[in-house]
Amino acid sequence: MKHIHPFPARMAPEIALEKISALQPGQTVLDPMAGSGMVLQQAVRSGICAIGFDLDPLAELISRVGASAVDADEAIAGLQAVLQRCTDKRFKVSLPWIDSDTETTQFVDFWYAPKQKEQLRKLAMHLVAKPIDVSNETLDVIKVALSRLIVTKEPKASLARDTAHSRPHKTIRENDFDIFEAMTSSLRHVLSVLGASSLMGRVTTFIGDARDLREIESNSIDCIVTSPPYLNAIDYMRGHRMSLVWLGYRLSELREIRSTSIGAERSLNDKHDDKFLALLSELGLKSLDARTINMLHRYFTDLVKQTKEAHRVLKKGALGTYVIGNSTIRGTYIKNSEFLKRAGALAGFSIQTETEREIPDHRRYMPIPAVAGNSLASRMRAEHIIDFKK
Repeated sequence: MKHIHPFPARMAPEIALEKISALQPGQTVLDPMAGSGMVLQQAVRSGICAIGFDLDPLAELISRVGASAVDADEAIAGLQAVLQRCTDKRFKVSLPWIDSDTETTQFVDFWYAPKQKEQLRKLAMHLVAKPIDVSNETLDVIKVALSRLIVTKEPKASLARDTAHSRPHKTIRENDFDIFEAMTSSLRHVLSVLGASSLMGRVTTFIGDARDLREIESNSIDCIVTSPPYLNAIDYMRGHRMSLVWLGYRLSELREIRSTSIGAERSLNDKHDDKFLALLSELGLKSLDARTINMLHRYFTDLVKQTKEAHRVLKKGALGTYVIGNSTIRGTYIKNSEFLKRAGALAGFSIQTETEREIPDHRRYMPIPAVAGNSLASRMRAEHIIDFKK
């Protein structure tokens, strides 16, 4: 299956499609941690209404565009207008979120060679700072086309390799890649994958927190299909910030998003509630160091908050399907699935089914397991699919 944009560890489409197939046209599925937007894409192609949330602005953009009908002719014409403006020397390029921020400026100078930096500045000027007069849908699909030239396996718009794996590292010092020249091909790829005529449902997305779904009414959702971030697994923002700095975001803003996301490797305080301590004991984790225990406490607390919100918005008798993998932290195997199941029980859910499946190597979009020293792939070999019932 082709995708509009690289994204590490995306949900398997067959999982999303299986759960969505039980719904009727006009019903609504929610993915409160939308990620690559796989659930939303499968829903709208099945005539199902879809709602998605994600704190990561790039994930929200990819999710929204990937499930939206876009006029291809308008999008191509819009890109040509942008590229025409980029060649017009009368426009003075000003990007306040970069030019007035030393940290973001230094980040851009480190990761981008002069030619690509100049081209990206012009594109950001006419897509973000002072966008051309076209529809928001056109602007958004062009932004995705641009981003997929930055978030790549091999260096294209940047000097980094493995940005698509959220593991960017600088491998070249010079770069002849022509972003302007590549944009039309990139946009055509996005449009061909979208296949607007196959989109029958309606999608709504929010840059928002899965732990606080205030935009959603209680007892209004027919189904939830989602995949929480795995603790200490993939740092999505590490790669996505390479693109987001050109879409209007300062590094400090992205750091705040990163630090507050579910699954962030940061500690909570050391005042642990009895339910958490009981779970640690059951899982044989009480001997872990204090920092790791505090980090686990935060993760568990976040999962409880999220599943409580999921329980609130779901209709009675409806299912919430969660796909989650386990983690290894400093050599200790952590069953994220057990933390999730306990959180769901505290939220009021009952567990209807639980299955485990191996993650196929071709779907990982991560460094392959054969790479020496690659602990990331080795700790993401399987995932649990848990059906909660309200």
